[in-house]
Amino acid sequence: MKALTFHDQAYEFYNWETLGEDIFVLAKKIIESGQKFDRIIALAKGGLTFSRSLVDYLQVEDVSSIQIQFYTGIGTTFKTPVITQSLPVSIKGESILIFDDIVDRGETMKLAVEYLNYHGAKSIATSTLIEKPWSQFKTDFYARNSEAWVIYPNEIRETISILRELWEEKGDSPEEIKSNLIKLGFSKAEVELFYDLK
Repeated sequence: MKALTFHDQAYEFYNWETLGEDIFVLAKKIIESGQKFDRIIALAKGGLTFSRSLVDYLQVEDVSSIQIQFYTGIGTTFKTPVITQSLPVSIKGESILIFDDIVDRGETMKLAVEYLNYHGAKSIATSTLIEKPWSQFKTDFYARNSEAWVIYPNEIRETISILRELWEEKGDSPEEIKSNLIKLGFSKAEVELFYDLK
């Protein structure tokens, strides 16, 4: 993937094919490590969609989710991550693999590990598709590094809305914004449908 830069921010558009390849790369690393897990815990929202493929590759029957909110927009966050959806099951004595789509600063993954340790996990490993090189938390498994703001193919409407608002504030015209969205990788049909929707 080639990163494109607008207003000093680099972006990478992650298509479904590349996403599938990287999930396989991640799963291969985990399988080759020899580690076995009783349960995968996906961090919502980012880890939910892609955890289904990981569960299949690793042949892990049990999958659960917790939700931790940290980012409020591109490059903007709360002061600290907040657990907004708690653990729905007992994990006492289980070997856990935490999975998220991306680890940026690492605060969310750090909080997840602390939270699951508190709930009695026997062991915890961490995994992500993309780990930022500056992350203070180093995962046990990741598919690749990226310095860009990554746009996943399951967050099309959300990202179009965020970028439209951000670039409008920078003074870009609707025509410029639509053109740049298409350059990034959004289809013309997606831009036309979602651009004016709130």
